[in-house]
Amino acid sequence: MRVAVIKESECEAPDNCNYICAEVCPRVREGAKETVYARENGKAAITESLCISCGICVKRCPFDAIKIINLPDEMAKNLTFQYGINSFRTFNIATPIEKKIVGIIGRNGIGKTTNINIISNKIIPNFGNFDKVYSTEEVIKEFRGKDIQPYLTRLYSKELKIAKKEQNFSQTGKVKNIVKSNRFKLINQDLLDRDSESLSGGEAQLVEIAKVLDEEAEVYIFDEPMNYLDINTRFNVSKTIKEALKDKTVIVVEHDLVMLDYLTDFVQIFYGSEANYGVASHIMPSRNGINTYLEGYLPAENVRFRDYSIKIKKVLPATTNEPFISWPEFTIKINDFTLDTKGGRLFKGDVVGILGENGIGKSTFIKALAGLLETSIGKLDLGIKIAYKPQILKPFDSIVNETLININPRYTEDLGIISAINKLGINKIINKNVKNLSGGELQKLAVITTLMQNADIYLIDEPSANLDIEDRLECMNIISSFISSRNKCAIIVDHDLSFLDSTCPKSILFRGQKGVNGMTDDIESTEKAINNFLKNVDITIRRDKDSGRPRINQNGSKLDIEQKSAGIYFAE
Repeated sequence: MRVAVIKESECEAPDNCNYICAEVCPRVREGAKETVYARENGKAAITESLCISCGICVKRCPFDAIKIINLPDEMAKNLTFQYGINSFRTFNIATPIEKKIVGIIGRNGIGKTTNINIISNKIIPNFGNFDKVYSTEEVIKEFRGKDIQPYLTRLYSKELKIAKKEQNFSQTGKVKNIVKSNRFKLINQDLLDRDSESLSGGEAQLVEIAKVLDEEAEVYIFDEPMNYLDINTRFNVSKTIKEALKDKTVIVVEHDLVMLDYLTDFVQIFYGSEANYGVASHIMPSRNGINTYLEGYLPAENVRFRDYSIKIKKVLPATTNEPFISWPEFTIKINDFTLDTKGGRLFKGDVVGILGENGIGKSTFIKALAGLLETSIGKLDLGIKIAYKPQILKPFDSIVNETLININPRYTEDLGIISAINKLGINKIINKNVKNLSGGELQKLAVITTLMQNADIYLIDEPSANLDIEDRLECMNIISSFISSRNKCAIIVDHDLSFLDSTCPKSILFRGQKGVNGMTDDIESTEKAINNFLKNVDITIRRDKDSGRPRINQNGSKLDIEQKSAGIYFAE
């Protein structure tokens, strides 16, 4: 089976390209002109059944708009949906299990959202016949004998009401008008009285989750619910979903492995080629499924979907004993909120994490270090050059390459930056407009453009948000090696424990009361900071014996009791 994908947004025919793909195609030269042709809108198209996969058009396309992929012929019978000519397609289907929580794990751009739209009846499967609109009866017939058939039968007969939290959402008005009943008490009164426009990323996410939980439905779908939530809130949200929806059918798409493991009963892996095709695996128990995903190999299907396994282990950057940056203690007052900070000192090569609940001043702290806020001793001037990546990223009208050139016109001469650009896939979106980037693409671009700046310290707020597991791994490796090799410093705010544990040798723990006050601990080892944080929220974490990844213990379990007795809340 041959998959030919032409990205319409990047194909410049006919305005800026005279169909070079057709000119170089051997089949067209032999007379089979319908192998490569112009669509009604002028964009190029390839007849997949005539293509011989020579790859010449892929190499010669000046806009990198073509991808040719060969798949096993037997996969054709599992084609579920295709958007159009030479476009993304998905094989197999996400499969909810009645009264269970199923997690979906996979790279961005691999069809997870497409499948969610299918099982929420926003998209009707077309089985690759994108010119035909299938009736619901025809769809059910196509899935006869498969696990998904009973679910689709009930869905199409309107027996199932769907409550869905979208990955991207917008909110307007008072929170109390968005979350009307707040039946599971996720939102406190102070938050209910606020305008949605004033919410932080984590607060907006929590409001959206509470809004969905307010609905009475048979099926609940949560698309990346943990983005921007602090660790304690992630745990509380997961606990609420598990307890409140124990008799419901639930689907969760998530990249935070700690929470995915804790929250779900089963896992379904999605793999394939980003923006080209995606495949849904069979369903597995959560622990086995997550470990299988990390390994990159599906034994049941005999498919290796990644040419490397992901190891959850510490590869911390080397630090020096050479003092580099220091700041005094200071206080910040913003309306009714007060942040009290201790002074600190960093050494060359230091990568320091910041962890704590939302609303107690973490982002405020790094904004103050960047000299963006007034403090009790005025705006800070540390006498150094600072690069700052904010938590909330706003798309803007600019081509990606122009954005990079504006920061450093000679960035292509920096081999370290070019390596980072390639590893994070920025080279694949180099000609795209920033305003059209996905959340993950925008996040990766923000990390790269921050590191490209000529600075002494890099202040990076929530770099893992919207990134899939593979990109989080690359991101942590890039930041660590960049800081270490150039003798710089970095301070990173993040809520992914695996990210902080693997990237930051040192951390600062923030304590306080949300929206009222915050205070910082001294800089200490990340192990100790995470341990103290988990002790405050009464959660213990062990290591998976096979993969080494962190796993939350059930409250009151034997391991939970043993670790608490020993004072080990975060097992190394």
